[in-house]
Amino acid sequence: MAMTKSLQKRLRTFSFAVIFVTLLLTARLAWLQIYRYDDYVAKAENNRLRDLPITATRGEIVDRHGLKLATNRPGFTVSILDLDRKKAPEIIQYLSEILEIEAEEIYEKLAQQQYKSFAPIRIANDVPFEIVAKLEERRVDLPGVIIETQPVREYPQQSLAAHVLGYVGAIRAEQYQELKNQGYRFTDIIGQSGLEAAWEKYLRGQDGTLRVETDRFGNRVRVIEQIDPIPGNNLKLTLDGRLQEIVERALSEKITELQKNGVKQAGKGAVVAIDPNTGGILAMASYPSFNPNSFFADYNELVADPHQPQINKAIQGTYPVGSTFKLVGTLAALEEGVITKNSRVLCRGVKSFFGSDRRRCFGSHAHGALNVVGAIRISCNIFFYEMGYRLGFDRLSAYAKDFGFGQPTGLTDIRGERAGSIAAYEYPGDVLTAAIGQKHEITPLQLANYAAILANQGIRYRPYLVQEVVSHDGQVIFKAQPEVLDRLPYAKENWEIARLGMEAVSQPGGTASLLRDLPVKVASKTGSAQTGNKDPHSLYIGYAPSEAPEVALAIILEHSGLGGQAAVPVAKQIWEEYFTPVAEEN
Repeated sequence: MAMTKSLQKRLRTFSFAVIFVTLLLTARLAWLQIYRYDDYVAKAENNRLRDLPITATRGEIVDRHGLKLATNRPGFTVSILDLDRKKAPEIIQYLSEILEIEAEEIYEKLAQQQYKSFAPIRIANDVPFEIVAKLEERRVDLPGVIIETQPVREYPQQSLAAHVLGYVGAIRAEQYQELKNQGYRFTDIIGQSGLEAAWEKYLRGQDGTLRVETDRFGNRVRVIEQIDPIPGNNLKLTLDGRLQEIVERALSEKITELQKNGVKQAGKGAVVAIDPNTGGILAMASYPSFNPNSFFADYNELVADPHQPQINKAIQGTYPVGSTFKLVGTLAALEEGVITKNSRVLCRGVKSFFGSDRRRCFGSHAHGALNVVGAIRISCNIFFYEMGYRLGFDRLSAYAKDFGFGQPTGLTDIRGERAGSIAAYEYPGDVLTAAIGQKHEITPLQLANYAAILANQGIRYRPYLVQEVVSHDGQVIFKAQPEVLDRLPYAKENWEIARLGMEAVSQPGGTASLLRDLPVKVASKTGSAQTGNKDPHSLYIGYAPSEAPEVALAIILEHSGLGGQAAVPVAKQIWEEYFTPVAEEN
């Protein structure tokens, strides 16, 4: 009897324990399946669904006639998504070897991913097909490795206008920190220089999303949803591709010729052409150049080159302006009444100023009595020393500022323009040096803008490169308009005197007489800027046709001799080819 009661008690205790455990498990199951249902469904979905970004096609860049300067082509990319930790070292080592990427670089990208465990990490762009084929063969052994087709930036004209266009590259850490709140990923490709960088927000499109179901190897099973990307906007430039090609070829051929002929210091130069009626830049060349298609592959070679091909010398190189500055002294003297059209100055080859400051004409040539047109034609130093002496430093500097010396031109379409400088005054003789263009520092872009002001007789425009921004569906979302920054209120007859002098430069007896038989009449001024113990820089400015200017041109060849020896032959080739009618193809 006692044993029966004891057994019953044990059964009751066991029953209560079973009921309690059952209730506890039921409550836990209810909490998991009802209260936490949404959370766990989402986690389950994420285990098999992936949201993959679809990279938007970058906007194209074309010249004023529609010539494609920057476009896109399909290319293969390799990314990592949800890499198995156990297999990670083996997979990363294999990827490092086949893609020729340092393993540390891949690990660094994985570390940057932080908590975005389901976002693909791009580790290689534009992968060759033969490499892709090898990866595909080992697909089962590479879980988490994704191969996709993505747009790759391409520059079909190779190095043409490279410094204007710039190049694209992987986003840098500091750039990502600045742009991550604007939808950028740390593996994105963005503009790094030139138009590509300055117009990044217009060129970059809006990425799409592809939601896919994947198997345990990361392979797509099916597409669940797709949100198409929106392509970037296209840029139509003021550049004339034909003129750009002529300019770059003429510059390259002349520097190569100089080097072959023993001018060892030659090797760098720049040319800028501007529409004097709008400020639109028609050509901008910097030598030596680079190919933006292979910029990063060539990077070590580029930075080791003492001629610095990666630097845009058209906006970042500063040079003494030389005798091209003499048109400033001409107009200042005419405007201030220091001389008239018929005033003459006697050049005996040498003259003293301020008592004992003895100055010579180039080669100590005695040019005799000259009026202003004759002085411009042969670039007589004594005449312009006299103009500087009569004007004084303050008045001469004020007119230099009128033409934009010592200040940026206002170009905003690409970054990095330097301001240059106007000569400083320390001693009385400094005004004589300044009057012939020494000790001023100017960029080739400023020099071309100066030529444009001479061509249009006093209008200083803001130079620009982008004419229109057009959306992928053809809508014009931006259209540039010529912007006048200043109008110089000089007398029309004084502008005409300057023009007559510049036309005389291009005629027999002038310092640019090589230009006398061109298809159009050209207004010119040469310059030879002294640079210490090295050969002088060779400079040229001009515009054509002189009666109704369409193009203003500036040329600088570093350490290449007198203006007539290097810059003028380049100008001749440019003017001749550009203004010679192109035969139409049948």
